[in-house]
Amino acid sequence: MNDDEQKELLRWIRENLKKTKTFNTWDSSYGLKHLFEMSANSFYVTNGTFKGAMLEAGFKVKDPYRINWHFNISKKSVRALYEQLNKKR
Repeated sequence: MNDDEQKELLRWIRENLKKTKTFNTWDSSYGLKHLFEMSANSFYVTNGTFKGAMLEAGFKVKDPYRINWHFNISKKSVRALYEQLNKKR
């Protein structure tokens, strides 16, 4: 991934995913990466790349030993992304 792609991924995370005190166990890194890939100006990212970007953006991980991570993200912010995508279809 080049520098511009790294910046775009981090920008998308910071603008769209809101931090909470509790962990969201409904939405995993794998599902979130697909949300990113379906958004405007997006591109393919691996699950590992997405997880690293979430850490870089300051999110916490519930169980780093699992393949798909859960973060301290607002369910409401994730639902808003799904709603945006559904409006575009």
